[in-house]
Amino acid sequence: MKLSRYEQESILNYNAGEQTAKLYTRDKTVMRKLDALVVDYPDTYKLTGQDNIKKGRFDL
Repeated sequence: MKLSRYEQESILNYNAGEQTAKLYTRDKTVMRKLDALVVDYPDTYKLTGQDNIKKGRFDL
């Protein structure tokens, strides 16, 4: 499924009550960069869900 540029969004959720931020994205460029961070820094970055359109959550 091809998404328009408008639909290729990234949403970052963070609040002072938690130790991690959550990032949801549909942007393939952002996905590739985050995938590289997960591989290079597995103690810091974690992929916690995905489907065929988006990467679900990256804990940052």
